[in-house]
Amino acid sequence: MLISSKGGLIERLGELMRILFFIILLDIAGFGILLPSIMFVLENMGAGPAYASIIIATYSIGQFIAGPFWGALSDRIGRKPVLAIALSGAFLAYIIMIYAKTPEVILLSRAFAGLMAGNIATAYAAIADLTPPKDRAKGMGVLGAAFGLGFVIGPAIGGYLGGATPETANIVYPAIASAVFSLMAILAILFLFKETLDETHRQEILSKPRVTRLEAVKKVAAHPVLIIFCLFIFLVSTTGALMDPVTPLLVGNRYGWGPEQMGHIFVIVGISIIIVQGGLVGRMAKTFGEKNMVRIALVSLIAGLTLIIYTPISYGVVIGFCLTGIGSTLFTTGISALASHRAAPHERGLVMGVIQSMQSLGRSTGPLFAGGLFVIWQGLPYGVGIVLVTIALVWMSMLIKGGKIEDVHRPESSK
Repeated sequence: MLISSKGGLIERLGELMRILFFIILLDIAGFGILLPSIMFVLENMGAGPAYASIIIATYSIGQFIAGPFWGALSDRIGRKPVLAIALSGAFLAYIIMIYAKTPEVILLSRAFAGLMAGNIATAYAAIADLTPPKDRAKGMGVLGAAFGLGFVIGPAIGGYLGGATPETANIVYPAIASAVFSLMAILAILFLFKETLDETHRQEILSKPRVTRLEAVKKVAAHPVLIIFCLFIFLVSTTGALMDPVTPLLVGNRYGWGPEQMGHIFVIVGISIIIVQGGLVGRMAKTFGEKNMVRIALVSLIAGLTLIIYTPISYGVVIGFCLTGIGSTLFTTGISALASHRAAPHERGLVMGVIQSMQSLGRSTGPLFAGGLFVIWQGLPYGVGIVLVTIALVWMSMLIKGGKIEDVHRPESSK
């Protein structure tokens, strides 16, 4: 660990965690600023739903391709330089978007941003550097809180800057704000953040044989239940990615809502997720167990998706988005805990890496089809999501009934 002296350890550790929280908060908020308006802008530029959703997918595709490279590079040269490079890439991508006049320029911006998105994997690695195993989950919670808050602050700003109606939506002011946030994060990295990877730890990492993504999947495949968990994660991630690109178009067509109203929706959903993360997840795991929490999450997703499709009232769709957001949060927490419990201690990092890859693959796959499905019927992307989540729910219930899944926490009702 970087901080080896016992005196002042807690204070220094807390300081670095606060700085890392601030950096990721700025980064995620900058990313979130674009969300309320980007689909409206693409539509106004002449991109149909199918083409626009593919443009949105390029970020996740780039992230999926380049993510392992950035993680490995941070093991060789350190966390600080990779964070600085990644945030500089985001800054340049936002500058490109400021001058975008065609969908193709936005595609270039999003693809470049995705290929440069090594910040999250590196931030997780920095948390691992800073925390002993027993405090690792608590440290990861710091990043989770930064994510949640960033997705509240960013869309709130983006909704205000992006325009009041679909017709007046713009990307210039949100992109400028995103660039400013990225620049602030870069300055925080350069002047406040201290390298977390010391030379001893770096040499230890480099001395170990590198495991490719395919080799990692093969190792996970030795545990059949873990492979099934990865399929569940892919199905749920794909469902979320089917929703995200077309949701602005759905509410725009139904209610005439623009970026400003989309910003409000993101804020409401973000606050509901923060409440669940902060107060309910731990209690639910202890009361029901992780396996039942996953089933509750999948039911919440199905209910939310159904409500979005069929609600006759405008605020019903907001409730639907809250249910899907809460369901996704509960699912990710529960399935990650179950997966880590099934893996041997020396395999947990590898398993978490495969899980993150499956999430990225789902986020890359969903948008490729979302726009085409939306053209056929506006509720079809959500309907396909219902089918995918139902498959996961039925399969999960069969595994539980067969006694193939054990909880990390023993439910209080069984004590």
